[in-house]
Amino acid sequence: MQRDWMSASSKISIKNLGCVWGYVDSDNGENMGCMPNDSGDGTTSWYQMANCKRAQVAYGMYSSNSCNNRNFQESFVTKSGVAEFAYLLGSYGYNPPISGSDTNSFPMCEGDGNGYYLAVGCSSSGGFTVDRFTDQYCLEYYDTYDTLSSFNSVMKKLSCYTVHDSSQGQDVSYSLASYLIADSGSCSASESSLCTTSSFVSNAGSGGYQRSRGFGAGSSGSFGNKLKYTLGSAMLVGSLVMFFGILFTNRRKRHALLNRKFRNSSDKKKKSRKKSSSSKNSKKASSSKKASAGVFA
Repeated sequence: MQRDWMSASSKISIKNLGCVWGYVDSDNGENMGCMPNDSGDGTTSWYQMANCKRAQVAYGMYSSNSCNNRNFQESFVTKSGVAEFAYLLGSYGYNPPISGSDTNSFPMCEGDGNGYYLAVGCSSSGGFTVDRFTDQYCLEYYDTYDTLSSFNSVMKKLSCYTVHDSSQGQDVSYSLASYLIADSGSCSASESSLCTTSSFVSNAGSGGYQRSRGFGAGSSGSFGNKLKYTLGSAMLVGSLVMFFGILFTNRRKRHALLNRKFRNSSDKKKKSRKKSSSSKNSKKASSSKKASAGVFA
């Protein structure tokens, strides 16, 4: 998609945000140890072939050689892994801190000889690691084999690295910025906590990188999600309050009806007792009158 801000920027810089466990471009899947696109015998489901994930590089792009919020344009996530990212920097960048030689020894989902498979992964702090997996396609994480501390230290130097400079007569279409974007997808805060949702991504949409085990980043687009969650929570609490209110109101009504029935039954019993006692007294009075009448006779 055409990005007008690129052609209007005299300088473009990138900032490393960290490692994201993201989807692999289907064209490069088999080269990265993913399940083949075609099982041949039809026994493998298509979604198992398509949903291959590897450690990807999340980075922000800025329309200046100063990487601050004012110059921020968009967040990206690679689709071919950290090795391809390092290769592009080494091939098209000027004095880059990393190159393909720094990642040549990284395993691409290879067996370790002990029943496990090794591939590049992501740490909880957003750094790159070499992890062990239990399956041959490196989708079932087992543990961390190497923390790659030296490589992560070098990646931190990508705090604001220039990938396009028009003052050197460079056309943005043939700059490192364009090569990186061609191998990446837009990333929003709803897809990864490392990314920041820009107006361009909000208007055009972005491709799916669902999960990250890294650190968080600020997001202008997260406000809408927070508002939705707040309203939803408020509606849920209101529904619960209404439910319990109706429940207790009905309970009080039932108690009142029971008390009323009890009082009515008690009143009826008292009245029946009064009637029976009054009838007995009248009978006694009539019998006594008859007895006295007989005596006088």
